[in-house]
Amino acid sequence: MKQKNLTLSLSMILFLALIILAGCGKGKKEVRNENIATPGRDKELYGQASEKLRKGRYDESRLLFNVIVSTYPDSEYLSLSKLAIADSFYLEGGSSNLEQAVSQYRDFVQYFPTHPKVCDCYLKMAEAYMRQMGAYNRDMTKARQAYNQLNSAKQKCSNSPTLDQVNSNLGQVKEILVLHEIDVAETYIKRSAWKSVELRSREVVEKYGKSNFRDLALYYLGISLIEQEQPEEASVYFTEIARDTPNSEFASDAKEFLGKLGKPIPTPANNDPAPLRPGRIEKVKLIFGMNNLVFGKSGVMIDRKGKIDKAEEQKAVTPQTDPNDIKAVRSLSSRPRTSEATTEEAPKPQAPASVDNGTPTPVKTAAKPEAKVEPKPEKKKKGLLGIFK
Repeated sequence: MKQKNLTLSLSMILFLALIILAGCGKGKKEVRNENIATPGRDKELYGQASEKLRKGRYDESRLLFNVIVSTYPDSEYLSLSKLAIADSFYLEGGSSNLEQAVSQYRDFVQYFPTHPKVCDCYLKMAEAYMRQMGAYNRDMTKARQAYNQLNSAKQKCSNSPTLDQVNSNLGQVKEILVLHEIDVAETYIKRSAWKSVELRSREVVEKYGKSNFRDLALYYLGISLIEQEQPEEASVYFTEIARDTPNSEFASDAKEFLGKLGKPIPTPANNDPAPLRPGRIEKVKLIFGMNNLVFGKSGVMIDRKGKIDKAEEQKAVTPQTDPNDIKAVRSLSSRPRTSEATTEEAPKPQAPASVDNGTPTPVKTAAKPEAKVEPKPEKKKKGLLGIFK
């Protein structure tokens, strides 16, 4: 009886071992690398990534777009995928994602410097900074980055359709920066730190040009120079106020200073109304960071709902690369090359040879070798002894 039980136990152990071995053998045969380049796979991945992006699944969509970028360097969806990755960060928002968007847009411009969407990327980089701007009496790092980026876009894209939007954004950011400098200057006025008042006011006048606060900056600059006993230079700024902004609230004071300094009062060059500046309520809003900036909330190709504009998608096809542009052809380094031995030219037909009697001798063409038909390998049975499938 004991021997029978022992035999039964051994049979069960052997049976379980066979099941485990069969399962392991089957699993190894089904494992495959999904990231191997396969013809047509890039289009399929692009469609799947676009669908996930439309559903707001940004992380998953970026993973699929990155597979296209890393696996298919010659795909027509390469530029679209890199642009979609940048747009996804821009749409998701948040400080870290917006910084990633700037980095991705910059990377796109470096890889595709002749792409038709380059100027749109420059604009989006600036708008990513604008979305991180705070109140005018706080840190102005993001505002300065946006201002510099917009100036760069204005120079590089002077003939682009995005120029109007660039100029509009530039004007908005400039007013915030000017207001910040004026606010700091007024703080120094309360402390009678006239040299600091001069530096802040001079930056508004010389760096930012025309603005709604220029007459105020000129007035503060003139006063600071008077306090530092530089009346000749101060009279230059008072003269500009009286001449260029005759309806300013500081025009009468500027004329009074000119009279005390013995300088002539200039004739008004225009009759423009006084510059518009935010009132108390508007200033309170600005203090709470309500800058009322107007900029595009969609990406370069993707709208706010995550849908890719098909018309823009067609325009964004990867452009022809310039062989002299090293950056544009970096992605072509992994392209498989065809060996010379495998690209033999087909034999050209020879002209019929003629003999003495004038009758052409037909030329025998070499017979094509018969294609060898290799026998199909027998399909191995899955599992051990073919029992478990």
